[in-house]
Amino acid sequence: MKSMRLSAIAAALMVAMPLYAQTADPAQPKLDNNTQQATADAEQESKKAAQVAEDDIEIIAVTGVYQADLKARAMERDAKAFSSVIATDDMGNFVDQNVAESLRRIPGVTLERSEGEGKYIAVRGLGPKFVSVSMNGAELSGAGDDRKIGLDGITSDSLGAIEVFKTLTPDMNLNSIGGAVNVKAISAYDRGKNTLKMKLQDSYSELREEQSPKFSIDGTQLFLDEKIGVGFALSYEDRKTQVDEARHHSTRELNFLKGGIGLSEEELSVAPEILIPAQLENRREIADRTRTTATLNVEFKPTADSFYYIRGNYSNYTDDDIAQREFYNFYNGDQADEIIYVNADTKEFALSDIDVFNQYFVQEGETTTTNYSFGGENYITDTWRVDYEYAYSKTDDKSVGDRRVQFRERENIVYGQGSKNNIVAQVLTPEEAAALGGFALDPDNDVFAGEADGDISDLSNMEYDNLFMEDSVRTDEVTSIKLNIQKDFDFEYLNFIKFGGTYNEREHFRDKDRWSYAINPLDCGTDETCITVANSNVTDYNYGVPEGGLFNYPFVSKDDLEYIVDSTKITRESATGGEVSIDSTKEDYTLYEDTYAAYIMAELQLSEQVSVITGVRYAHTEFSSTGYMSLSNDDWDFGGDHTLDISVPLPEASITYSEFFPSMHLRYEPNPEMLVRTSLWTSYTRPSFKQARGYARFDSDISLCDPTTNECYSTPDGQSAIDLQGYILGPDNALQVGNPNLVAMTSDNFDASFGWYPSKELFMEAAVFYKNIDNFIVDVTGIQMSIDELPLTLPVNQVSDFAIPQDLALNQVDITLNGDKATVYGIELSYNQFFENGLFWQSNMTFVKSEAELDATIRQDKMQLPGQADITGNVAVGWEDETFSFRLISNYRSDILEEVGSCPATASVADPKSCKSWADIYQDDILTFDMKVKYDFTKSLSVYFDAINLTDEADLRYFKGNDLSGGEILYQREDYGRTFQLGMNYKFY
Repeated sequence: MKSMRLSAIAAALMVAMPLYAQTADPAQPKLDNNTQQATADAEQESKKAAQVAEDDIEIIAVTGVYQADLKARAMERDAKAFSSVIATDDMGNFVDQNVAESLRRIPGVTLERSEGEGKYIAVRGLGPKFVSVSMNGAELSGAGDDRKIGLDGITSDSLGAIEVFKTLTPDMNLNSIGGAVNVKAISAYDRGKNTLKMKLQDSYSELREEQSPKFSIDGTQLFLDEKIGVGFALSYEDRKTQVDEARHHSTRELNFLKGGIGLSEEELSVAPEILIPAQLENRREIADRTRTTATLNVEFKPTADSFYYIRGNYSNYTDDDIAQREFYNFYNGDQADEIIYVNADTKEFALSDIDVFNQYFVQEGETTTTNYSFGGENYITDTWRVDYEYAYSKTDDKSVGDRRVQFRERENIVYGQGSKNNIVAQVLTPEEAAALGGFALDPDNDVFAGEADGDISDLSNMEYDNLFMEDSVRTDEVTSIKLNIQKDFDFEYLNFIKFGGTYNEREHFRDKDRWSYAINPLDCGTDETCITVANSNVTDYNYGVPEGGLFNYPFVSKDDLEYIVDSTKITRESATGGEVSIDSTKEDYTLYEDTYAAYIMAELQLSEQVSVITGVRYAHTEFSSTGYMSLSNDDWDFGGDHTLDISVPLPEASITYSEFFPSMHLRYEPNPEMLVRTSLWTSYTRPSFKQARGYARFDSDISLCDPTTNECYSTPDGQSAIDLQGYILGPDNALQVGNPNLVAMTSDNFDASFGWYPSKELFMEAAVFYKNIDNFIVDVTGIQMSIDELPLTLPVNQVSDFAIPQDLALNQVDITLNGDKATVYGIELSYNQFFENGLFWQSNMTFVKSEAELDATIRQDKMQLPGQADITGNVAVGWEDETFSFRLISNYRSDILEEVGSCPATASVADPKSCKSWADIYQDDILTFDMKVKYDFTKSLSVYFDAINLTDEADLRYFKGNDLSGGEILYQREDYGRTFQLGMNYKFY
């Protein structure tokens, strides 16, 4: 790949340098603030829907689906790179709650939802981690430890346009293999006149059965003979949501299970084995979220040679979140005497010693994002142009006073069965378990070996046993400086040469203070209220099973939760010994990332119909991070009150990498009806913060092994603390580890497109693309690695209660690695038609195929690129006239491989314990339908009604599974229900 890039660089320089050496009298006209103003009069649309300048796109205020479509086509056609564009007026014609949901209507773009709302986007089947997001060309900060930027906090009312670039020129940020999204602030010069618009909306969540009001106002104003332009927007929303969820344990794999009570030794030796879920969690998230956003864009054009701006965007997002969670820990029953029943045909099972518990969680968070930039553009002479910008973006995510109480009953008998759409869990009585297993109960001999003493049917056994409190702060801060210089020419074959660079500094840190501990009345001192509450059970409060059929057991009321927390939080000092808990440090980190880039490019005019942009960009990255190794467990007795609670700082990890990225973009316009583009370009995608930061976290449910017998124990079996010092950590203990040795994945890209514009009413486009990706980044689960093979040096010598050898091979390591190579190729089709009778059809479809090759120690077979969907499509059919508009919209996305199970070359494909391809996690395909109706009472007043998710689709993720599991097994299912919106727009112009 490097040889190809160097060849491309040489070709670009061979073409550009001789042309630059020519001499001629330049006569390039000046730009009028990067845009030429066009009329919004419908009569002018027949000539062209929008007029654009050399480097920017004009936004025209239009109404109606037809004129909006014309406008979008013209904007895309005149852009330098292959792109798709949505303007603000287009958003009013879609069923969209925010910017992310607006974007899924355009070719090749799909949406990733979070708690029922669009948040992240994928381009051409490549997931959010392959897509960069910027505002007015500047990188945005984010609250998460992924690089993907959530767009749910940006309302469409505050923007002038959204651009999705599918090919990137050297003057753009190339940190995007899939595509680049740029959201543009509202601009008075773009609108070209004084405007003021107000929106009122109320939405109704069918699942939550609550209403969510929204208000926004936006406008533009021109002053001093149009030398000053001001664009502004204000928005407020009080959104009430509910998500019902069933999920598997987030870090554990499926468990192997064989056996059953009543089986003889001979029968047990030949008993079939199955794969079962490790856990079922039923969860309900009820959230009250308020969003306040403000945008201000002040632009100043004192002369035709100069342009200056100050832009700012503020977003405040508060979240009052209540989570109710019910757990069934199947992994507690993994010992031979705890396996009651296994059916290899139906994959049903019954286990004893199962913890059944519920948690009531209250979280009150606030996320504030501030973006601002200032810069300008000047003509130094008639042919030299310089533009420059300073940009700053900061996100503060705070959650203070989070609290949770837990009620639990241990040693239950639980029946279970997994499938793609659900995991069934039901507590059984001993009699029901005996009938299922086909054995008799003996009053003189406990067939359950003391592992089935729980009785959750008596709700007084659901005892208050754990208190959780947390304060968390996360900050992401990005500062950037950009400079571009362009020399325009009037040569026959050369339009301009442009060069420049950028410098970015980023600091991202997380600080969490968490306390989670078992409640003990002895920690209350003499406080009688605390002692009473510490000894309480669920029946001592107002309790009930929430409606909807999601839960089987009751929760206390929210008022009682607050009373329980207030009464027992005084135990924290005594319960934790006044020490900082491992839970308060294990997820803390600070990372720094400094990047700079420089480029040179030229536009060549080969003929009146053919132009070429070619050049090269150099990008350099310096990354460093801090983190912790953590290991905790409170099941084992290590002497006295001592429990395992270790959190050790890791040495700072750092890496530096850089590369040249050449490109060439050809545009051929044989006639006004046809446009052909081809591009050969290179780009990259850096790893996420979670993937690249240094950390190592052992699962808290550890097993210890006697090296003399090789027998392992997950719970104490009479060992003393002295005995345990001779034990070693078991090989099946799960470990999550970061990888600071990751480098950016790089890609050689080829794109070609053909657009046909036979009339204003008809548009068709076909595009093909190919990507050859090196060092692609993949999340791997369940890989076998020894501790001394990890990308981090772990301070395991600081564990003295038992031994962790440096050469210990662990069978369940979750890690992110650079793969070898991956290829992606596909075709993108668009067809839009408007008919004289008012009917219209808008559609696009993207077909993608990929093949990825991992290192042989991870996966022996080639596979689909993680994060990629094979098919995506959008169809909108409707009818409109001058006052009425109806639209039915459908979106489809095929399934996506999200995580990869380990199956190294040394493993036998027939052995599911060494080849864990069954642990691959997929996001299921989804087909949604939305509807929008709009009626214009006057030219100023319109009313709309939206129906979202008409068919009540859910987001589903699942393990691939195999014959032992009976096929796919649920990983996560989120139900959001339908949403209905009623609103009005009023224009004061």
